[in-house]
Amino acid sequence: MPNTAGINPSEIDAVVFDIGGVFMIRHWEPVCNGMSRGGFEIAPDPDRFHEAHYHAVRALSNHLGGEIDEASREFWSHFERGYLTHLGVAPDRLEIAVETIFVEVFGKEPKPVWRQLLSDNISGFRRIAEAGIPVAIVTNNDGTAEKQLSDFGICQIGDGPFTNVAAIADSGTLGIAKPDPRIFSPAIDALGVTASRALYVGDTVHADVFGARAAGMPVVQLDPYELFDDFDHARFPDVGALADFLLA
Repeated sequence: MPNTAGINPSEIDAVVFDIGGVFMIRHWEPVCNGMSRGGFEIAPDPDRFHEAHYHAVRALSNHLGGEIDEASREFWSHFERGYLTHLGVAPDRLEIAVETIFVEVFGKEPKPVWRQLLSDNISGFRRIAEAGIPVAIVTNNDGTAEKQLSDFGICQIGDGPFTNVAAIADSGTLGIAKPDPRIFSPAIDALGVTASRALYVGDTVHADVFGARAAGMPVVQLDPYELFDDFDHARFPDVGALADFLLA
């Protein structure tokens, strides 16, 4: 069930979206291929991979506090431990598996890893935009977010064949990453709204919830498996449910 804490549709003038965990997650194929090269056979079960992403996000949230360095392998190792545990890696092989995913999947896979589209979320995003609510993107990415979104047929800045967004703020281009609140400013400025009336939608606590709150924005975390009931912020299972709520 959605937790709508602090979100009033009448007070929302625009919606800003993350990409990873919102529009797409890791595809099972490059993960299975890379892990197999390292001696780990992972079942190619798309549903289990979907679950694994959000369990990994929950694992990250168990290590909040202090300085968060999104660029550090140590920080993301918490994500990988949660991810690989849910995919069935035994505890006594977990640290080797973490090294394997860094080296064999993200170091050697020729195909993009983040390419499993979340169709229900993309459909909900389109419904929100088509209802006349301005939308934008803010993402921690590698400078290719605009191309990714176009290649996957999700959106583009301005007129075009896909959904029109006001801005795509990419940390790889801006040199600022969530949870730094400054990364949200280009989207807020392009939307022409105040931060307090621009809803942010993401999947993580450390980057999305903390970052949006620091920028003065209301925020919704996507939590399809109800893994964050111990937190007080708004949570929805998917963007379709959020669209139902905003457009009711």
